[in-house]
Amino acid sequence: MREKTALLVLDMVNTFAFPRGPALLRAARMIAPRLAKLKSRVKSLGGICVYANDNFVDWGSDFQTLVTLARQSPGGRLLDVLAPESDDLHVLKPRHSAFHQTALQFLLQQSSVRHVLVTGISTEACVLATALDAHIIDLDVRVVSDCVASSSPTRRAHALSVLRYGEIPTVSAAHALKR
Repeated sequence: MREKTALLVLDMVNTFAFPRGPALLRAARMIAPRLAKLKSRVKSLGGICVYANDNFVDWGSDFQTLVTLARQSPGGRLLDVLAPESDDLHVLKPRHSAFHQTALQFLLQQSSVRHVLVTGISTEACVLATALDAHIIDLDVRVVSDCVASSSPTRRAHALSVLRYGEIPTVSAAHALKR
């Protein structure tokens, strides 16, 4: 069976209603068009897209409710560019890593995924934790450096450095699908 690539889109379905939210939203708007193009390329090559999102600590909620809340917030314009599609998958995560206490690992195994591209927000928290966990479970993981955002350029740069020191490749969207 051919191994697939999964594009993980972290926390881009978001209201941005928290202290660093406005700065993070500005940065997310910068990466959204590039991320949408990468998503299209991944899917055209037979890969999958998985939205991994915080549940805003509302365990009675579901992913569609989060999409609705995000659309009604300042983060809604992001979804004009990067809306989840009917064939996209999703997981709700309780904290930073998309793998921690979620079904993501099982979902990827069932989909024959070995190659993971990590994108989204925020680089120093959710992107970093997810990439480290993917590396720990022996997936071929890459962080797409021009498709991740932080509330400040310094936070983003430091997180990308940590990833490189941890021997997790950081690549541009143009090179993300080259092996």
